[in-house]
Amino acid sequence: MFGLAAIAAVAAMAFVGANSASALVSTQLCKVNTTLVCGAGNAVTEVHQVLKTGTVGKLLASINVLCLEYLVRATPLGLGKPQVVHVLEQKFAACGTGSTHNNCTVSTPAGQDPLFDLLKLGFDEGVLTATSGQTRLQCSNLGLDCLYDVAGMEFEVGGNELKAENTPTTELGGKFLCPNEGLLDAELKTLENAYVLS
Repeated sequence: MFGLAAIAAVAAMAFVGANSASALVSTQLCKVNTTLVCGAGNAVTEVHQVLKTGTVGKLLASINVLCLEYLVRATPLGLGKPQVVHVLEQKFAACGTGSTHNNCTVSTPAGQDPLFDLLKLGFDEGVLTATSGQTRLQCSNLGLDCLYDVAGMEFEVGGNELKAENTPTTELGGKFLCPNEGLLDAELKTLENAYVLS
């Protein structure tokens, strides 16, 4: 879901519509954005993201689930075309189908932390695309226990923010009314500078 990952997103990419020149450009998350190229010692080694103030994470499906809190910890694996970003930890809280936001839990199954590809599209602009990972949604009051594949989930990245708008997740199996596909909406901000450079 968030990838639900977040990086989620947390996040890095093969983007439909990206021109072929973008695929030739190296991508590097960088602590400073004073030049087009990330200077020595300025590469980001770990990044933390949370929901942007005033927003919620939404899984939009036949049953909508909202999460009021989301924390992602991820590490870029090095300069690349695209750069690979590995989610190390995701925490979801205050998730639910009603106003109390306490009847659902969202988690990552063991060994299914998402991997993302980050592709630079412009100066501090990129797209973060999940290449693998899973998320589990459980809502005890509804009898829901659903497993989602987050591969293909995309975030627009830039200005220390990540945005997913109606990005798809695919249901892999579960119990009782698990939607076959969900659409994720989420806006995240990084807690430290992480600019999309070369």
